[in-house]
Amino acid sequence: MSFKLDRLLYLAISCVIGIFFLIVGVFGIILPWSHVLQTLTIQFIQEKTLILSLFGLGLALIGLSMIAYALLHTRHRYVDIRTGGYAVTLDENVVRSYLEKYWEERFPESHIPFDITFKKRAIQIVVTLPPLPLQEQKPFLEQVKQDFNELFGRTLGYPYDVHLMARFEEPPLQSAERAIN
Repeated sequence: MSFKLDRLLYLAISCVIGIFFLIVGVFGIILPWSHVLQTLTIQFIQEKTLILSLFGLGLALIGLSMIAYALLHTRHRYVDIRTGGYAVTLDENVVRSYLEKYWEERFPESHIPFDITFKKRAIQIVVTLPPLPLQEQKPFLEQVKQDFNELFGRTLGYPYDVHLMARFEEPPLQSAERAIN
């Protein structure tokens, strides 16, 4: 699942849960003080059993989907490396910690957001980098490619490709000029 879809799904689930608890909370605050609401609630429970069953089914399905989402997105991701007679399992957290350290050394003043995806015979890294002048971007990316070959090939023993998809942020001056135009 893509990063944007994950965020959208998380936002949607959070909003639904928040609205549900807000409504139930307000209802719970008002119920003891309103005899009319008490009578209507008792009458609704006695007469609308099908609606209550469907509401319960909906809540059960939402609960199951939340459990499935949590289980699928909290598990560790691994990549198995087999070279010759040796096999090594590389955990995503190890790759993530190496990359965090790398970006921290390259850009100590900035937090660099990135995402890692393990493919069958490749690691894909999507990163948003701070602004660099256009003429410095290509040499910088070549240096990153050499550093990643060193890091993943020699240090971690990863024999496959590492794909870097980099995006450079615009300098603040350019983005302000575009907003004005």
